[in-house]
Parts: sequence; C-alpha cells; structure tokens
Amino acid sequence: MRSDSDKAKLYDRQLRLWQESGQTALENARVCVLGSTALAAETLKNLVLPGIGEFVVVDDGVVGEQDTLTNFFVQVGDQGKLRAECIVQGLSELNPDVKGSAVTRSPAELLASTDPADIQLVASATLVLACGQPESVVCALSRRCWQANVPLVAADVAGFYARVRTSIPEHADTPSDLRLLTPFPALRNYIDEIDFGVLDSTDLAHVPYPVIIVKALKALSLDGSAAAPTIQQKRALRDLIGTMAPSPDEENFAQAVDAVTQHCKPYSTPDAVDQILNDPAAAAPLAADTKVDRFWLLASALRAYMLSGYSQGMLPLNGSIPDMKADTKGYVALQRIYKQRAAEDAAQFATHVARELTEAGLPADFISSDEVAVFCRNACNLRLLRFTPLHDEIEGDSLCSTAKSLVAAEVASPYALFRASARFEATHGRYPGVTASPSDAEMLDDEVVANDAAELIGIANSLLAEWGLASDAKVDEDLAMEFARSGRCELHNISSMAGGIVSQEAIKLITHQYVPENSLCVVDGVKAKSYVAKI
Repeated sequence: MRSDSDKAKLYDRQLRLWQESGQTALENARVCVLGSTALAAETLKNLVLPGIGEFVVVDDGVVGEQDTLTNFFVQVGDQGKLRAECIVQGLSELNPDVKGSAVTRSPAELLASTDPADIQLVASATLVLACGQPESVVCALSRRCWQANVPLVAADVAGFYARVRTSIPEHADTPSDLRLLTPFPALRNYIDEIDFGVLDSTDLAHVPYPVIIVKALKALSLDGSAAAPTIQQKRALRDLIGTMAPSPDEENFAQAVDAVTQHCKPYSTPDAVDQILNDPAAAAPLAADTKVDRFWLLASALRAYMLSGYSQGMLPLNGSIPDMKADTKGYVALQRIYKQRAAEDAAQFATHVARELTEAGLPADFISSDEVAVFCRNACNLRLLRFTPLHDEIEGDSLCSTAKSLVAAEVASPYALFRASARFEATHGRYPGVTASPSDAEMLDDEVVANDAAELIGIANSLLAEWGLASDAKVDEDLAMEFARSGRCELHNISSMAGGIVSQEAIKLITHQYVPENSLCVVDGVKAKSYVAKI
C-alpha cells in the first residue's frame, strides 16, 4: 500500500478537481458491476486508475473470439475462461491499491436469489453499474437499487451506438458572494479606513473594485438597503464611480462599473438551495426508514444555521473573491477579510453539525471535518436532483409525458431501437443478428439479418406509437439494419467512449461533486456525436 505522501503525488491532478474529501470518498467506494464485456472493462479502467477502493464484477460469461477482438483486458489464450475473472486480473494490475474480485454467476441468478449475502452485494454497494444487461435484469436491479438508495448507471453498446442512463432517487452535489450592498462589520471597517482623499492617482488606480462600489453606495445612501437599487439609482451609481476615477481609463474603476449589476443587489438564497432547505428531509433527516444520509444531516444543520440570529438569513461565505485589478497589498488584505469571515461562518456551522450528530446519537466523526468544510464552502452552490426510476421508464408509462424530448434531442430513433432490441431479445432469447450471446455467436447470413432488421423496425415503430411519437418520429431503416448487422457487438472505440461517460458519471455520484446528467445519453459513433435527452 502506498503512503499518504505517495498518494498525494500520484493523484495530484485529480486532487485539484475533487479535493481530499472527494478522493477519500473514491477510496472508500465499493462498486458492483453486472457484466464483464468491453464496456464494463473500459468503465472500470477509468475508476481503478483514480483509486476506487473496491470493485466486484458479477458475470458467468466465458471469453469468446469476439471478446479477444474488442476487449483489451482479455487475451487470445483466455478463450474458454470465465471472462469476469480475466478482466478482474487485468484491471487489478493497473492499481495495486484497488481490491478487485469476481462473482462468476449470472446477474439474473444473483438478483433472483434470496440469500442475504447476495442481497447485500447490491444493497451495500456505493454504486452499481449494469453493462450490456437485458431489460429484465435492469428492471430487477433498478428496483433493488432504488429501494436501497444506491445509485445505478445502466449502459449498453450496439455496434456504433451506445446508451447511458443514470437512476437514483436523489443526488445532491456540493458565484462570488461579495455582499457589497450589506457588508459585514469587518469589511465595512476595512473600507471605512480607506480615505480616497489622501490617495494619489497611482494608489487610486490599484484600489480593489469592491471598495470603490461600497464607497459609492455609501455616498448615495444606498448601502445597507434591503431593497434592490432602481435602474435610475444604478445609473447614478455608475456615473458617480466614473467621476471618482483619477482618469477615464482606469481599469479598476471600469471593473467597478461593470460589477454594479451583479453585486449591487439584495442578498437572496439561491432557489436550488431553498429547495433543499425547505425539503421535509432537511427538517427531519432521520424521519425516513432508510440508512442515515450525511447530506441531509448537513442540510438540516445548514437549515438551523440559517434560522439562527448569527446568519441574518445569509448562507456561509465561501471566502473566495474574484480576480481584479489591485496591488498585492490591497488584494491580500481584502482576501484575508473574506477568508476570516468565512472561517467564522464555518465555525458556527460546525456547531450546528455537532448538535445534529448528538441528537441523532451518532459519533462526532460520523461526518469528517473536511466534509463539513467542503459543504459549508459550497453552500451557495448546492443542488438536489431527483431522477426517474429505470424500471418505471421501461415498464411504466412515465416516458409518455417526456417523450417529446427524445425528438428534440434527435435520439428518438436510436433509443427506440435499443428498446426494440430488448423486446426482440425477450421474445427470441437472442439479440438481433446473433445466435446466442454476443461473446461467442457467429454472425448470421445477410437474409436473416435483413429479417431481424425488419422485425426490429416494426417493434421500434410500435414503441414510438406507445409513447405518442408516431407522427413526430420514424425509425431510420439504415440505423435498424446497423443494429441488426452489429449483432450486439461492442466495438472497442465505442465502448471506450461510453465507458468514459459512465465512469465520469460514477465519479460525480461517488464524490457528490459536480452535477450528474439527470437524463439519457446516446452516443452516435457514425456521426461522432453524443446526444442528451431529459426523460
């Protein structure tokens, strides 16, 4: 195992993206993957390299000739061996800090099992991936993941096309906030101590623009106002700032004029944050009969913070200030004031977190200090996403209300063909263009491929009619022929691209940073494009 200093060097670049808290979340993650095809291997490669803690691959497929042509993690000499074990061995060599294992059973058998160990394999996972699985397996898996509040990403590849879909009940990921209209005491005192009357033109040209704006607001008696300045008042503010400049082309005064619209407005909590604070889960994070969610404990603490007299109804400052024209001394002084206030806000927030943990009967370290700090620092950027269950999309009628988005995103035809392929498989026990499984099937002759394509078109058009799209979209016959001709083959380049998308979404879900796609993603390898549709 590598030391912490060695890990810091190895993961230096990604630590800059998701910080230590995100890396810790990755290293503590356990990913369960159903399927062992090229898509599964390429996705796992992108998770093993940045250092996920553990992964398990569930599949009973054996390596066939097709696998040796499309999956870089199996060798020609592996034909006839269990594919899950082969890719686990290859992937484990990429990063010795990651633990990999294989469960050589069919995903359908695992999901049908009532053995507690089999149930826990999915329920205890941080994230579940379904790669190239039949719809019956995806639906059963979706129900289990949805009930356990475990994120699920399902993806499959057919020739030059791929489809990716994320499903989880909800996901929360954790703008410059200068507060110039209502400056806090330390900021006001700092600005009041700066006397423009004694500064020469050189010094005035290096005054940070927040100082200029607050001085102008005070001169017009607009500082501390709870109401937004009118258009006339903003115009007067800009005119006054212009007269304060030692010369017409001073950059810092021009920045102040440009910043009036953005920063001279009353404080308001972002709508996305209000949605979280007003959610019943924030008021009672332990009310639901589910596993304890650290996010809702933090949200409850933030709600208490916002209701306290200290906050005055304002979220904690993140302490950052934008780049601006200023000398080093002035910029550092201003930055220090905002960082000090942010530290005070964070300390207040931490007391509310500690109170939440105590009331919940949880240990003080249940939520790490780093996680508390990250949540507090990003409080103004919090967002909550609620997804549609995959089993509702496949078996229910939820798609009918959002199907128009498929047409708008230009994915109606490929999406319908993916769904039609699944219905074809449910009827015939094979996918269009193959005799058995994609790993070892021989391609059928042209006549059978053409017959399969014709049946595929009929199924796809009936699906479009079910979704109310009969008059808006029509299945592309050439595309249907490609689906049948490909025989559900996973081309390596398409699998690699789709695996990159899946792993990127996986990291967002594991680290609770950045915003995952709450939608369907379709990769078109022919046109070298990807399309996104909200469904």
